[in-house]
Amino acid sequence: MFRFIVIIKFFICLFFISKSFSSELAHFKITTFTTKPKPSINATSIDNTTKWFDDNPSAESNKELEFGFYLPNNYGLSFRNTQINGIHLGEATKYVCILGYCSYVGAGIVTGNSTTDKISYEIDSWQIIVDKSYKFTDKVLLKPRLGINFLDTKLKYSGTGQNVEEKQIVPLPFTGFKAEFEINSNYTIYLDTNYFKYNQENIGVHYYDTSIGINKKVNKFINIFLGYKRYDLGMSNKDGKSNIAFDIDQKTPFLGINLIY
Repeated sequence: MFRFIVIIKFFICLFFISKSFSSELAHFKITTFTTKPKPSINATSIDNTTKWFDDNPSAESNKELEFGFYLPNNYGLSFRNTQINGIHLGEATKYVCILGYCSYVGAGIVTGNSTTDKISYEIDSWQIIVDKSYKFTDKVLLKPRLGINFLDTKLKYSGTGQNVEEKQIVPLPFTGFKAEFEINSNYTIYLDTNYFKYNQENIGVHYYDTSIGINKKVNKFINIFLGYKRYDLGMSNKDGKSNIAFDIDQKTPFLGINLIY
């Protein structure tokens, strides 16, 4: 449903497109990543009697898709999509004492179930970005932006005789900018960054997405680019029973292609 609304808005806005600093009307970008994210989950009860051991975490995030177009008065509207799939094999343990010796032991042993615990999640991220272009010289272009990142999440947990599945859509606002420096008519260096951070007494959320790269113009309709990206999404929650922290950190080279119309 969300994707359908995005497509409808795209075609409606096409009627209001006008030329800005360039003759470009729309673009479609495909970016591929070469390094996998590093996820982590930390969970401990307030009384320290229960703890999660994150023995084997892994995640996949291979590409990013973006399409956008130009609006009047040098404004732009873009949509970005990335997907992250993660699996954590570990164990929820309990602190117990036997014959005077105390340590954390598997909760499966305590409950009579030896099944390994598994936490898996799917995060479908849709960013809606509005920016405005400012050209200071013939070579320097700055685009301050505002946006919102909709995280369509699915979480599954299985272990110690339990199977739980939850779905939720989390909207995260963000601010950022894109800066471009033209080396010559064919090459451009750019910095692209988004940022959001929120901390309350018991809840914390942060989102950083920064890329630096070089863009090469192949012809009127095709650009290729490569660079380096740092992505970090983290959430923490401290309620009356436990402290839980979740983080996905990805540092990766990338390459991609930009189709311009």
